Amino acid sequence: MFFAFLFLAELLLLFLLSRTLTRALSYLLYHITKSKKITIYILSLLFFPGTVIHELAHAITASILAVPVGRIEFVPVIEGDSVKLGSVQVAKTDFFRRFLIGSAPFFIGTTIVLSILYFTAQQKLFDNYLIIVLIGYVVFEIGNTMFSSKKDMEGAIELLITVSLITLILYFLGVRLPAINPDLFFTQPLVKSILHNGCIFLAVPIGLDLFIIMFLTFLKR
Repeated sequence: MFFAFLFLAELLLLFLLSRTLTRALSYLLYHITKSKKITIYILSLLFFPGTVIHELAHAITASILAVPVGRIEFVPVIEGDSVKLGSVQVAKTDFFRRFLIGSAPFFIGTTIVLSILYFTAQQKLFDNYLIIVLIGYVVFEIGNTMFSSKKDMEGAIELLITVSLITLILYFLGVRLPAINPDLFFTQPLVKSILHNGCIFLAVPIGLDLFIIMFLTFLKR
């Protein structure tokens, strides 16, 4: 259970750091260029690989779930005070599939990051500095673009409400689900190994973000 909570805490920390990093980079670039438009385009270029993976995750998941996919864009668009680095047109569907499509970049991105770091550790490739730089860049890109936006998660609230209502109805009808001991799941050797390694590997993008944020803060002074 400890590693499960630690893993979730690291994901939350990475989410917060990715937002802080984007703001810090935006501030620095705007201070240098004095142009909001140029700042946005530099940021979009910096995070372009991650944006491509993010939008493709939406599109691929929608296709698997038999939801029509329209135009996919990787060009930044300014909408009032917010900026979209990319977008994918997905047909309207039920809230369950909308939730899966919206959250796809997070689950796919996390899987890719952990798989890359696990493979690198298994093959003992950390002795090669060029590979370290390449992996660091890939992890940085995906780790800072895999989180879903508010619009992506539109189906989450409806799904939560539906599950809550079904649970309440079953409760008042006297239906009781069998008690589940989470320790039985989290103490399984495979699950424990995945969570343990995941906690270690997630420290890499977290460390990269912290280093860059501290460096940008130093430059601001």
